Amino acid sequence: KIAEAVGDALGKRSEELQMVVVCGKNKEVQKALTERAWGSNLDVHVKGFVANMDEWMIAADCLVTKAGPGTIAEATIVGLPTMLSAFLPGQEAGNVGYVVDGGFGAFEREPRKIAGTVASWLDDKTKLSAMSALASEYGKIHSKATKEIAVEIASMLD
Repeated sequence: KIAEAVGDALGKRSEELQMVVVCGKNKEVQKALTERAWGSNLDVHVKGFVANMDEWMIAADCLVTKAGPGTIAEATIVGLPTMLSAFLPGQEAGNVGYVVDGGFGAFEREPRKIAGTVASWLDDKTKLSAMSALASEYGKIHSKATKEIAVEIASMLD
C-alpha cells in the first residue's frame, strides 16, 4: 500500500521521476507491483531481495522503510533522509525518536500521509539537503562504530 500511495503521488507530478521498490522475499507483492500501471512520468523498478542495498541507497534522494536499526544506520552513513512507516514494539520503537529527533526523517503509518511527506521533501530541495546533512552527521557515528567493531573482531582472530 505504501509503494502504491507514493507512486500515485509521484505519478501526478510533472517532472520525470524514478522510484525503486525493494520487496525482499515477498514474491506476491513484487509480482503485483511489477504488473501495476504507474504514472507515465514515473519509472518504477520493482526488485526482490537485493544484495547491494547500499548502492540503491547511494542513488536515492530519500528512503521509506520500517525502523530497523541496520537500515537506519546504513541510511545515515550515506546521508539519506528517512521516512519510517512501522516499527517492532520494544526493539525498534526507540529508533523512531532517533530519526525524528535527529531531524533526518519522519514517522507516519498511513500510506497517503507517507506519500505526501515524501512528495513535500522532494519539493523542498533545501529541506532535503539539510536532512541529508543531518543524516550524514549521524552516519559518521555509525561509520566509526562499524570500523571499531571490525578492528575488535580482527584483534580476536590474532
